[in-house]
Amino acid sequence: MRIQFLIKNTGMHERLGIMTLSSILKQHGHAVDLMLTEDLSEEECLTKIRQFAPHILAYSMMTGEHNYHIRLNEIIKNHYKCFSIFGGPHPTFNPEMINKNGVDAICRGEGDIYFSQLVERMEHGKDFYDIPNFWFKKPDGRIVRNPMGPLVKNLDELPFPDRKLMYDADPSIRSRGIKLFMSMRGCPYQCTYCFNHVYNSMLKDKGQMLRHRSVGNLLAEINRVKENYYLDRVLLDDDTFLLKPDGWLEEFAERYPREIALPLICNVRANLVTDKVGRLLRQMNCITVNMGIECGNNEIANNVLKRHISNEQIINACKILHASKIRIWTENLIGLPVEDPLKVDLRTLDFNIGLGPDFASSSAFYPYPGTELGQLAIDRGMFDADFEKVNVSSKTGSALNFKDPKLKRKIVNLHKLFGVTVQWPFLRPFTLFLISLPLTHFYTWVFFALYGYKTLRLSGGKGFFKSMRHYLPFYFKYVARLEKRTVFKSLA
Repeated sequence: MRIQFLIKNTGMHERLGIMTLSSILKQHGHAVDLMLTEDLSEEECLTKIRQFAPHILAYSMMTGEHNYHIRLNEIIKNHYKCFSIFGGPHPTFNPEMINKNGVDAICRGEGDIYFSQLVERMEHGKDFYDIPNFWFKKPDGRIVRNPMGPLVKNLDELPFPDRKLMYDADPSIRSRGIKLFMSMRGCPYQCTYCFNHVYNSMLKDKGQMLRHRSVGNLLAEINRVKENYYLDRVLLDDDTFLLKPDGWLEEFAERYPREIALPLICNVRANLVTDKVGRLLRQMNCITVNMGIECGNNEIANNVLKRHISNEQIINACKILHASKIRIWTENLIGLPVEDPLKVDLRTLDFNIGLGPDFASSSAFYPYPGTELGQLAIDRGMFDADFEKVNVSSKTGSALNFKDPKLKRKIVNLHKLFGVTVQWPFLRPFTLFLISLPLTHFYTWVFFALYGYKTLRLSGGKGFFKSMRHYLPFYFKYVARLEKRTVFKSLA
C-alpha cells in the first residue's frame, strides 16, 4: 500500500516517530512519502497527492496543529478519496477528535506495532476495527474505541528511523551537524505540566514503561548516520538519559568515545547528577547538557509542578557539571497558573542568573489536554478549557487569562527577554521597566535570534555555517508568521 505522511513543517527538528513508522512500513513492502504542507497552495498539495496516489493519509500532530491538519484533510478528501489517520500527542490525549469531519481513525500512543497491522489488514481486505490503540469511525458514523495495547518490549527490534524520508522532505535538517537520537522510551516522573503522568496512567499494566536500547544497537545507528550524512554532534534526546540499567552508562562511556568520537549533548535531571555521573559524562565527551529548572520557587516547583528536586540539588548539579567542563542549558517555564505569577517568574530569572548557565531557555506554559497543571489552570479560572486556541509552540505567547492585560504583557515580554537577561545580567535592574513596554513584537525577534544562534552554536564551526544558511530564511519566515497568524494559504 501507499502511505502519505503529512506535517505542516518540521521546525528544523527531526520527527523520529514518523521516521520509525516509515522504516517499519517499508520493511513490509509498502511505499511511503512525507509532504510538508505549510508552503504549498491547495493546488500544489493536491497535485502532489495525486502524483503519489496514497491509499492512506497519515497526519502526525501536536495540540495547536490539530485544526490546521483537520481542515487540510477535509480539503484533500473533497478532491481525493482515501483513508485518513491522525496520530501524535493531540489525538492521544484528545481522542474525541475522531468525531471531526473527514477523520477516519486516530492512533493513541505508540504506533510501531499497530499501524503496520492496520495497513496489512487493509491491504488484504481484512477487518481491522479491533486493532488496539486505534479509534475508528465506521462508514455509518459509529465510533469504535479500542483499548490500549501492550507497549513495544524490545526497542532493539525496531528498525532505525528512516532519515532519508525526513531529509528529502526538509534538506535543512540534513545539513545540520546535530542529529537526534533516542536511547530509551518512557519517563517515571510525575511533572504536572508534562504528558508523561497522563500517558503512564493510560498504559498501566501494558508493559514496562521504561525501555532501553542496548549500547551496541544505539552505537550502530549513530555510526550508520555518521557514514551517510554530515554529523558533528550527537543529541541524545531522552527525557531522562541518566535513568539507565546498571552498567549501561559505564559501557556507553567506554565505547562511545572509541567508536563514535563525536561531542555529545544530552538531557539530565539534577537529582541524578553525582560526581560519578559528572566523570562519566566527561568520559563520553559530553559537551552540553539540557537540564530542567522550570521554576526557581522551590515550593511551587515541588508542590505545584511536582518536580521533587530542591534548589540545592540543582545548584550542586551545576557545580559538578561546571567542574567537568560541561556547558549547561537550563529549561524554564514562564507564566504559570499560580498566585502572583510574575513574582514567581522573576524568582526563576534570578535563580538562573545565579546558576550561570551557557544559555537559559524558556517556554511559556501551555495547558495541554489531560495534564494536571492544565486542569489547575481551568480550576483557577485562568483557562477556559478551549484547547482550540492553544498554539503548537511554547515559544510564542500565553493562552492563560491573567485578568490584567498589562500583567499578561509583562509575563509574555519576560519570556522573550528571559534568556537575554540571564546571558547579560547587567540588564536585570531594568527588567521591570523593559517588560512593561509595548515592545512584544520587537522582543519576539530578539528572542528567536538569540535562541536560534545558541542552538546553532551547539554544532561545530562547519555545522554552524551549514545550518545558518537554512536557519536565517526559517527565522524571518517563522517570526513573521507568528505575527500574521497565517495558516494554509487557501484557508487564510
